[in-house]
Amino acid sequence: MTAFTQTDIFSTAIEPEVLPFEDQAGEMAAGTGVVASGFIELMLAQYQAREKLIQETKDLIDNASSMGVLGYFADGFNMAHSGESRWNFALNIEHAKAALRAEYWGRLLNETDIFDMMPAAKREEARSQFFGLDSPPFEEATVRPTLTDLLAQRANWFAERVDGVFRTLSKSHFTNQPTGFCKKMILANVFDQFGYVETYQRERINDLRAVVGRILGRGEPDGSTTGRVLRSIYTNHLGKKVSIDNGAFIVTAYKAGTLHLEVAPEVAQELNEHLARLYPAAIPHATRKRKKERPIKNFNHENQALPFSVLRVIGEARFYTDSWIFSAGSLSKPERDLIVEVLESIGGEVLNSLPSGSMYIRFDYDAKPVLEYLARDGAVPEKVSHQFYSTADDLADRAEELLDLQDGDECLEPSAGTGKLAKRLPASTTTCVELARLRCQVLNAMGYKTVEADFLAWSRKNPSYRADRILMNPPFSKNRAQLHTEAALGHLNVGGRLVAVLPASMRESFKVDGFNFEWSEVLTDQFEGTSVRVVLLKAEHA
Repeated sequence: MTAFTQTDIFSTAIEPEVLPFEDQAGEMAAGTGVVASGFIELMLAQYQAREKLIQETKDLIDNASSMGVLGYFADGFNMAHSGESRWNFALNIEHAKAALRAEYWGRLLNETDIFDMMPAAKREEARSQFFGLDSPPFEEATVRPTLTDLLAQRANWFAERVDGVFRTLSKSHFTNQPTGFCKKMILANVFDQFGYVETYQRERINDLRAVVGRILGRGEPDGSTTGRVLRSIYTNHLGKKVSIDNGAFIVTAYKAGTLHLEVAPEVAQELNEHLARLYPAAIPHATRKRKKERPIKNFNHENQALPFSVLRVIGEARFYTDSWIFSAGSLSKPERDLIVEVLESIGGEVLNSLPSGSMYIRFDYDAKPVLEYLARDGAVPEKVSHQFYSTADDLADRAEELLDLQDGDECLEPSAGTGKLAKRLPASTTTCVELARLRCQVLNAMGYKTVEADFLAWSRKNPSYRADRILMNPPFSKNRAQLHTEAALGHLNVGGRLVAVLPASMRESFKVDGFNFEWSEVLTDQFEGTSVRVVLLKAEHA
């Protein structure tokens, strides 16, 4: 006998895909997809022992009540509280047993990922069946077949979560065609009149994000995290396209309460493959992921997607006095280390880290919009591909001194990063060019005029731009240091000055007509984690 009932929505028979998982000892259950027999027997034995104890306790209390002993407890209670309260001892054995059943069904189901895999509607249905007063018996004849049935449906539930978004599509927009993720979709009634997210819609959108998160190995966001992201978009970016989940989705919130949802093409192909499990005849083959393609790993090879567990902590951060508090007690040590690394990469300074997991981190700029962006986009620039190595303070101080900045100078920082060099320049007359969008958020928060672009491409498109002072630490690999420096010199006014941190190998070979060069001695150990040798170049436009 199986305890979980549901409505069959499938029009085509689907072969169930049973996924294995581990027993209490960490060993696979013989590839059956069923919890190891020993674990089930242990749970049943514990349950029976506690159920017996509930009955014995009830019998003991009934006997004490019949002999008038319980009255002493009542009199003592009234004496202690001076008659201000009335002592009452309510005892219902059926309710106690229902609570015991709910506890053990919950413990057993949490040993699997059954609840995680269920779509939101099925999850609520399951909770009402397993955790109410009428929950099914927790016994051999019910437990094993129920688990087997639930586990056999996991793969299809995964597909249902993808399908759930189509159930929220606005019926009044002709662009909504539930034949696969291939066009912009319009979801109605996502926000109420005050901009708060409707729970039903939030859970469907969260299911979609969760499926993509599982595909990428990032875990799943919870509904409150998705609600917070959507609320932030409505509040701060109404009517504007906003990227979430490292470009997996582009969403636009409107005052009427609708949400436009666009799915990145490579993500759409992956999702359509899952939809085809439910509707094999309805999903066009052209919209599915090609069988020979490798599974998607990321949407941008230059970004590192963060786990949703880390993003939840970032999204829930709160500001107090002069620092931000991050409650990371629920994270593992590697996750806590990651969150510190991420926050330091955007200019955070760890003031205190408590045993409880709470971390106090200070920023020297208004970090609120940056943290909101990070929680929404969910990715940080990958260090190696971006060639980002923050300039050491001593080196930055020396570069600033060489620059000899004058009042009113128009300044340029061509590879601004998180502003270690830009901080030496006046925000009101400085243009920062930066490729990584997250770092652009930091620079904007610092008050700089910021251009999100690859500097070489920006330079070609803006040949007439001129600056009096240029301060830079360009990427070094693949001859980029020379290319960036040549391009930067092309923007320098006559009489202007450029100071750059460059690889030592350029000191003997790099020359540009029309400029006077001065080189520093070779410097070592200037970038953490590297042994690269660098020099400072001071160039003046003759």
